[in-house]
Amino acid sequence: MISATRSLKSISRVAENVTVITVEDIELMNAHTLADVLYTVTGVQVGFDGGPGTIAWALIQGSDFTHVTVLIDGISINNLSDNVADISSIPSQIIQKIEVIKGPASSAWGSSLGGVVNVITKSFSKEDRTGGTFYASYGKRGSGDLGAEVYGGKNGFGFYLYAGKLRSDGLRPSFDVSIKNFYSTLKYDFSDDTNVALSFLYKKGKRGDGDDRDYDIYYGNEFKDLLLNLSFSTSLNKEVDMNVSVWELPRLDSYYMNQLSTGVELFRDTRRDKLYGASARLTWQHGRHDMVFGTDYSQGKLKADSISSGEPELRRFALYANDTIILDRLSITPGIRFDHTNISGDFVSPSIGVTYGVSRNLLLRGYIARGFNMPPLGYTSADSEIFGYKSNPDLNDEKIWSYQLGAETSVLKYLWLKFSLFRHDLSDVIKDEDITDPVFSWTKVNAGGQRRQGVEVEFRTVPVYHSTIFGGAIFVDPRDLDSDEELKRCSKYTYNIGLKYDDEKSFKALLTGRYLWWNAESDDDGKYGSFVFDLNAVRNIYKNGTTSLEAFLTARNILNGSQYWADIYKNPGRWVEGGIRLKF
Repeated sequence: MISATRSLKSISRVAENVTVITVEDIELMNAHTLADVLYTVTGVQVGFDGGPGTIAWALIQGSDFTHVTVLIDGISINNLSDNVADISSIPSQIIQKIEVIKGPASSAWGSSLGGVVNVITKSFSKEDRTGGTFYASYGKRGSGDLGAEVYGGKNGFGFYLYAGKLRSDGLRPSFDVSIKNFYSTLKYDFSDDTNVALSFLYKKGKRGDGDDRDYDIYYGNEFKDLLLNLSFSTSLNKEVDMNVSVWELPRLDSYYMNQLSTGVELFRDTRRDKLYGASARLTWQHGRHDMVFGTDYSQGKLKADSISSGEPELRRFALYANDTIILDRLSITPGIRFDHTNISGDFVSPSIGVTYGVSRNLLLRGYIARGFNMPPLGYTSADSEIFGYKSNPDLNDEKIWSYQLGAETSVLKYLWLKFSLFRHDLSDVIKDEDITDPVFSWTKVNAGGQRRQGVEVEFRTVPVYHSTIFGGAIFVDPRDLDSDEELKRCSKYTYNIGLKYDDEKSFKALLTGRYLWWNAESDDDGKYGSFVFDLNAVRNIYKNGTTSLEAFLTARNILNGSQYWADIYKNPGRWVEGGIRLKF
């Protein structure tokens, strides 16, 4: 069951192109952060600079990284300054499931032109027991991941607690990492259909972002985030469920430059986001209909050392409605959402999707949607004399019409296949423009249109001798509609390949390979002519009832391949880590 349209339903009733990653998938790949997991998803491109925990960004089907909305339990964590989500500081250990929606999901989630990454966190155990996991890993350059989780439930009360630390001396020079995380969920069931839950996510870290040895400069980042969410759910009757939540997201990010040789600080820009919001939704299941009606509200303020125009504010309000109409093997999923912001005014996002089960082994999908991306607050309201940027309050939303066709089939006896054709037509694309001004040298403007179209394929075999082969590929043709020129620095080809082994007793292994053709400019000096392969192996060395002890070994980039679009963003070379995982 997934929640692409904000109500749970079978993936066979979902018209959008969605990939789901489970907690079992995450554990087998020995992922440290959300970025590590997304790196393995077909159709998603992730740029890594220096290994787990270092600054990373994600694109979906060739989108800009500012176009991807990342949600934690339905709350957007994209920042106010440039609408980017920090996917490398979210620990994978707290994730129960990830839903990746490829293409605009504005009729459900609002500003999300490129797609949505919906992270669903772990919760308490419904069993009358206490359990947990302790894990530790260690690898090259002092890279280590240490953490523990405890969960339990009794007499209507449930809890989940996690604490962890990720660190490294740097798999590449000046990419050191030290991140601490704490997460908790407390839940109380008043009855079988009424509960209240409180979740708390705290992240604090310091990490390097490379250096420039010619100028004796070290780049670094410090951050401190808090996400607090209080929700109430109840069933009003047999057909109607209600959920109300309020949340707060204060965030601090500092980007600084130090003299590499002495450590003396040369520059620092501290940015503070103060966000809070609320949402409410009603889910109505009646006859052939599964409808959801809801509203979202959020308000935020941005403060930064580099902003010379005060403290800009953002206010957002939305109403939405989505339905799933089930007519035997046919499902129709209409949706619409109205968004209002003080930045860019009003926008209406309609969508219509269809799924049809031709047979047990063949499912067809079709989806049309209008979506948008709101210009970030830093673009519209934040003058920066330090960086020479002049804000543009007249920026409009970036807009998109998306058309998708797809099919899933297991007609072939031992093989599952998924095909997706897509075309994304963008207008009012936001670009940089030089200006003549005594203080400022550049700004952002809406300039023309773009088209990204292509095909995505995924496959998976049934297990044969405990082994499963899987993979995928995506081809994107990105073009400027005014000049018909091909867009550079946009991944055109991405290939994934994998082999999974599970003897269903005591040993599991996973081999994955990844290749991206970044189509970068020649003067970027990128290198992306080889696959990057990772190997993970897990051995159960003790098991007694609910208690087990596993040892795991991971070899990253085992062929020492280069896979980066610019020489300042090189990927780490070969490195190995090992560890243990105790479950009780």
